Amino acid sequence: MVRSLLASHVLCRESGFEDFRERLNDLFYPADVTPLSGTDSPGGELRGTRTEHVTVGLMTFGQRTRVDPGRTPSHYHINVVLRGSLEAATGRQEMTATAGDAMVFTPTQQHRLLSCDNGEQHLGIKIDRGLVETELQALLGRPLQAPLEFAFDFDLTSAPGRSWRNTLDLLVAESDSTGGLIRERPIQQHFERLLVSGLLLAQPHTYTEALLRPQPPAYPRTVRKAVELIDARPETPFTVGDLARAAGVSARRLQEGFREYLGVTPMTYLRNVRLDRVHAELLTGATGVTEAAGRWGFTHLSRFSAAYRRRFGTAPSETLARSGGRHRGERNELGYDGGPVRG
Repeated sequence: MVRSLLASHVLCRESGFEDFRERLNDLFYPADVTPLSGTDSPGGELRGTRTEHVTVGLMTFGQRTRVDPGRTPSHYHINVVLRGSLEAATGRQEMTATAGDAMVFTPTQQHRLLSCDNGEQHLGIKIDRGLVETELQALLGRPLQAPLEFAFDFDLTSAPGRSWRNTLDLLVAESDSTGGLIRERPIQQHFERLLVSGLLLAQPHTYTEALLRPQPPAYPRTVRKAVELIDARPETPFTVGDLARAAGVSARRLQEGFREYLGVTPMTYLRNVRLDRVHAELLTGATGVTEAAGRWGFTHLSRFSAAYRRRFGTAPSETLARSGGRHRGERNELGYDGGPVRG
């Protein structure tokens, strides 16, 4: 059955290593793909397909190979081993996976496939970070206040894990179906959301406890008004007093409401929304760090960079570099020399 997966989406077969490396990078993202047995050995076979937000690839390695994409700040990635042995690492964690094992890589951590054995075969699933976070926010009924990080080892033998794997198998099967409905955008969206929501409910992560606990009542009107104002105009230099007046309550009452329903102060919520906007802009590669930070209300770049690192686990310049953007006029990894933004 394994050999028939993605049979209509073969990208290369019995090719040289350079061709295999190029096709692999085209399908997923630029990575350091290194042969560990000698470049004269075959690269392997690659099959792959995409929807708007999800990429699925089937890799069969023709020799022992290392794959190091570093951090992938705009995507989550899951590997499901089908055959052979795979040694992988994320951050400081390492694991050796064999057939039936799976792992989840988080955008805030550097991840590496240390050794894919000759003949090792696995499915790689790349999912847009924006889709995962949007689905999680919908499940929680509130914005995220910190990056979403999954546990590394994904247990596919558990009931939720088996259910998620069944969803993946159905997506792969539909992708191979000639004239199937998967080519219709509404059906694609359905499969994407089903795969992502299943992952969020099957695999432990930093918001699992919040997902499983009884849901709190909806925000009271005062908190909702302040949240809507911040979300609509996060670049505005709001004070707590400004937000309290707009919500029609005292500053102290608004502070209490935010802590009770969101777990943060109004100013922390505002800063997190701004950081998320900068992060999304840097992922496009279309703007520099200083420009993006200034546009979303950050006036001191060293403080901005420290806050960005705490939220995303990487420097803003690294996010920009990963997107392929250029650091035009940026003087260091902060995007400036540490002083306030001018002009």
